[in-house]
Amino acid sequence: MKKIAKLMLGLSLLAGSSLSAGAAFAETAPAITTSSTIITTGNPYLKQLPYSSQGKIYGTVPKGTQLTVLENTNKQYVKVKYNGQIGYISTLYLKAVGGGTSTAPAPSKPGTSGSGSATWSKQADSILSFAKSLQGKVQYVYAKNDTKNLIFDCSSFTKYVFNKEGINLPWGARAQYKLGTPVNKSELRKGDLVFFSTTATAGNKDTVNKIGHVGIYIGDNKFIHNVNPKDDVVIGDLNNTWQKNHYVASARILK
Repeated sequence: MKKIAKLMLGLSLLAGSSLSAGAAFAETAPAITTSSTIITTGNPYLKQLPYSSQGKIYGTVPKGTQLTVLENTNKQYVKVKYNGQIGYISTLYLKAVGGGTSTAPAPSKPGTSGSGSATWSKQADSILSFAKSLQGKVQYVYAKNDTKNLIFDCSSFTKYVFNKEGINLPWGARAQYKLGTPVNKSELRKGDLVFFSTTATAGNKDTVNKIGHVGIYIGDNKFIHNVNPKDDVVIGDLNNTWQKNHYVASARILK
């Protein structure tokens, strides 16, 4: 009986210490409220509306940007102002750091020495490194998005690898093209998405409706994609005959 009593006392003390630790943590982690200063922990989209699949996407907010919450809108989104544009960002990619005003950095043009340039370039390297690491591990199945078992089609694969950098792409090659900023083939840089037609879509006249496949540009006319059940994830060449004949468009996600 004495042993049982000691055991119960020990468990009681352990539970008490856990509760105290939890309470202490809650006190040191500020809640996100209107007028809070927040910092982005990923690269969330700045959206027109505070809903996951509605409204226009204005662009992305770089990781490490400090902003002031204009409105604690709902559990999923807060309203902020970034680069003069008011919109909503996901609460999944931010944390509260206390009071203050917005200190969001001005975006740098691609290819310059500013922080924006370093951000997109590092993101592209990370995305491409992760994509290459999945060669031999991913299985291609049309219309699949199984992150647990690494079973994807072309666009759920790009969605998966971009998500590792906190960038949420929609599922679907056409939707991903519409999300990005169109770029000419001659202006491609690492991390851009490249889009192709398939046998089923090649006859369509409209650019978006021609799209049936997507990959991620690496550089030197190479790109990585999850192509079919026979090959799965491979590196392709834009100079090859099939790619030349089926290339439709490119779009930039990383800014």
